[in-house]
Amino acid sequence: MTSDHPCYANACEVLRNTPLFGGLDQETRRSLVEECTPVGWKKGESIDPDISTKYMHIVIDGKMKVTQVDPETGRSLALFLLAPGDIFDIFTLLDGKEHIVFPIPMAPMKLLRIPLQRAREWVKEHPQFNESFLPYLGERLREVEAFSESLVFHDTTTRLANLILHHTSQCPDEKEGHYPVRLINNLSHESLAELIGSVRSVVSTQMQKLKEEEIILSKRGKLAVKDLKKLMSRCDIFHR
Repeated sequence: MTSDHPCYANACEVLRNTPLFGGLDQETRRSLVEECTPVGWKKGESIDPDISTKYMHIVIDGKMKVTQVDPETGRSLALFLLAPGDIFDIFTLLDGKEHIVFPIPMAPMKLLRIPLQRAREWVKEHPQFNESFLPYLGERLREVEAFSESLVFHDTTTRLANLILHHTSQCPDEKEGHYPVRLINNLSHESLAELIGSVRSVVSTQMQKLKEEEIILSKRGKLAVKDLKKLMSRCDIFHR
């Protein structure tokens, strides 16, 4: 993508404000953007899972879930939620091997696409990138570890509370007084169920209980926390 492309300036600005790319100097960020091609995915669009063996994608706008699907039952499990600045697929980037996961756009998306082999070469050419890449990778691995622990040790109520707490701002909204929820704030109960290894009907029941106990609020599909202390009491903080 050339510097006169309509998406160039916005892509550079988004990367500048993300933990993974923000620590790089401006010239290095621009060199990456110039190697990429801008692409767009529609909400709910079916994306070929083999795409991660050919390209690395950087999310610029929108969000998506990365899922595993049981071919026999069709039941799906969401491994990650990706937001602007995140990479898909980080594991294939590391080893170049096939990693069968399904990216599902949760909103209209804009991404930067770069051939996988070139992306791996770029990482080698810019060792300073590892200063942010290794912590980013560590965070992803910790998410998988925490999810595995939660499936074994926690019931659905605790897993749901932990999920909400993980995405809740610790600072209340100055105007409303409640605590904003990021990234998962407008997801369907089915998607929330995928993120905690449950089913929609169970999540719907638990969400209703949290509302009745005035722990959470849900207005026009937007989720917020009304009582942060009560929510934390439902979580196993030791395992967070």
